[in-house]
Amino acid sequence: MPFSVAALAIGAYGAYSSAQAGKAGAKAQENAANAATAEQQRQYDQTRQDQLPFLQAGQNAVGLQQRYLNGDTSGFENSPDYKFAVQQGTKQLDAGATANGNLWGGGADADRIALGQGLATQYANNYWSKLAGMASQGQTSATTLGYQGANTANQIGQNYGNIGQARASSYANTANSWNNFGNQMSNMLGQQSQTQSSFGNMFAPGTIGSNV
Repeated sequence: MPFSVAALAIGAYGAYSSAQAGKAGAKAQENAANAATAEQQRQYDQTRQDQLPFLQAGQNAVGLQQRYLNGDTSGFENSPDYKFAVQQGTKQLDAGATANGNLWGGGADADRIALGQGLATQYANNYWSKLAGMASQGQTSATTLGYQGANTANQIGQNYGNIGQARASSYANTANSWNNFGNQMSNMLGQQSQTQSSFGNMFAPGTIGSNV
């Protein structure tokens, strides 16, 4: 019947439009989540780049501390402040010894040794403190990056969860749309069949509408 065909077309178009709207909404939410993920990743990468010099300096400082504790004092001996102090102190001792005519005498050598030992004790503590400061900065940077990384991972995980929910909602919306369409068509066909049956019974033999 023409009415049934028209109703079928209208119902199918409605179900299709509803399904397409659901897909479009899910796609928009997916695009938004992907954009948010990209921005969060960009911000983390920028933070890591900013913190990386402090992290590397801290790692280098820890390495120098470990070597110093293991007996390798080359890092300390080559530190600029200690070398400068030794050079200046030695220069002054040499000037005094030269003035006294004893530049290479045993007393001058003893003075140089005493100077080196005294400066080593004083500047070793300074050297260690500086390394500890850099190591602490590196630890702070590592902690900052750890928090940033965990926070970024959680946010990205939520974004992917939102994408999954949007897709699931779209699939459910599509299924519901076509299910509703099927129910409407089934009801319509049932009503039509009931109407036709009732109309046929009116003209059955022995009924009021029958001529027999």
